Amino acid sequence: DAINFVTRVTKPFLMVNGRHDIVFPYETNQLPMYELLGTPPEHKRHYTAESSHVVKRDELIREVRAWFDRYLGEPEPLGGPEGG
Repeated sequence: DAINFVTRVTKPFLMVNGRHDIVFPYETNQLPMYELLGTPPEHKRHYTAESSHVVKRDELIREVRAWFDRYLGEPEPLGGPEGG
């Protein structure tokens, strides 16, 4: 049961959901989970797309890449730091 563990999550956390999701409804599932996360507010993000359960691929990729860049650093160009 996620409710018993969500407060123990303290690592950076990105949550991507659809606002009109019928599987995990916004008001009764998404918001309570996000608010109960043990992660400090500055290290958690809840991106809510104007969709149902499936978020458009371009939105998902944009959000995940920005998150990875923030926490893992921007990737080096192909061929190494010199780009060659």
